[in-house]
Amino acid sequence: MNTVAFWIESNLSNVEQLINNYDQYADQGHEDFADMYREDRDDFKKAVSLFRQSDSEALSQHIDYMDTAPREEIVLAFAKDLGAQFVELTLGYEIRA
Repeated sequence: MNTVAFWIESNLSNVEQLINNYDQYADQGHEDFADMYREDRDDFKKAVSLFRQSDSEALSQHIDYMDTAPREEIVLAFAKDLGAQFVELTLGYEIRA
């Protein structure tokens, strides 16, 4: 897979599942937390958008500024989808087994 295809065609099923989970949390949870879940979901969607635009610098910076718990979840989802090496080299996080 060439570089352009990697950014455009890579399967992000774990990241997409994370987005879907947060949609469900917002819909089924207490209304006080619904906005928080929607904001986190929107952060995940922005991460996917930046990934698809091949903007690794903006993606890394965006993830760095996310709240701790959702940041950890998106990093782990990217690791499941693209591997620990991608996460370490692109996002700057080391995944330990």
